[in-house]
Amino acid sequence: MAVLCAAVVGACGDDATATVAAGDVVFGEGEIPATVPSDFPVPAAGVIGTTVIDRINHKTEFNVQIPVDLISAVQFFELELVSRGYVVTRSEALSEQNWRIAFRQGELIGEVVVNTLGDEVSQAVVTLNVA
Repeated sequence: MAVLCAAVVGACGDDATATVAAGDVVFGEGEIPATVPSDFPVPAAGVIGTTVIDRINHKTEFNVQIPVDLISAVQFFELELVSRGYVVTRSEALSEQNWRIAFRQGELIGEVVVNTLGDEVSQAVVTLNVA
């Protein structure tokens, strides 16, 4: 009987640890994560896809599909980031289909990688690090 109780208590302990660990990384979809600054630019016509909040590594990531071509999407992020007080530290084409924009504001460091999904559809993957 004592062995059975120990096994049950041990199993419960593992479940509690798994629950705590699951709270450290939160997956979502369809909404901008609460950890994203309220002034961060997101296109009005954009559709939020998957999201991840990683509290262990202080990272937040989300993707947004935008009904515009690659260059228009890049221009949106470059202009909006700068107009909202973010400093664009690097903006470069990775290929004909991908573009990366690195930026910072205070202790926030981030990156937007824009991919073309077709003639008039792009996807931006936003990654933010907060110290």
